[in-house]
Amino acid sequence: MSWTGDPRRDIAEVMRLLYQRGIVQVRGGNASIIDRGRGLVYMSPTGVPRNLLAPGDVAILKLDGTVVVGRPTSEWRMHLAVYEADPMARAVVHAHPPALLALTYKGRLPDPELLTEVKLNAKCITMAPYAEPGSRELAETVRRVIVETGCNVVVLERHGVLVYSDKTIYHALDLLEAVEDLSRIAHYLDGPS
Repeated sequence: MSWTGDPRRDIAEVMRLLYQRGIVQVRGGNASIIDRGRGLVYMSPTGVPRNLLAPGDVAILKLDGTVVVGRPTSEWRMHLAVYEADPMARAVVHAHPPALLALTYKGRLPDPELLTEVKLNAKCITMAPYAEPGSRELAETVRRVIVETGCNVVVLERHGVLVYSDKTIYHALDLLEAVEDLSRIAHYLDGPS
């Protein structure tokens, strides 16, 4: 389920790494880990700067959305939708990677064939149509896209990307970073503008 065995510590570390890499803003992006055996989802909180996130800040929800501890991200519905759509999903990471967003604004998705790390770990990359962040509509759109495509990388139109893993949150983080690197490679291949 998690790398260290402590989902709260893993989520705090992943969010700090995303911020350090410039893939999320100081209060942007979110991550979660599910413990299906206990029926709990550990989730990054709302309002806490990502570079200062501590394990004790991480929220805990039940699978029906009932908050057990803390204040989860406003995107909590989207995370729960992923876990509902794919029973093998164990961790979700959502971010706003600049190179990927720039590529999608050009009407393109990154080509997984250009980078081995993406080709080996992404089932596929797809796009979900725009829906308001944090909304039920976004959660339902994400759930439907995952069920229809089976993709574990879902670009959210004019918003960001959602990546999930059937292994660990660090596997999801690695895939997200690889997709952002792949998007940068695509820009380099396009040449100077």
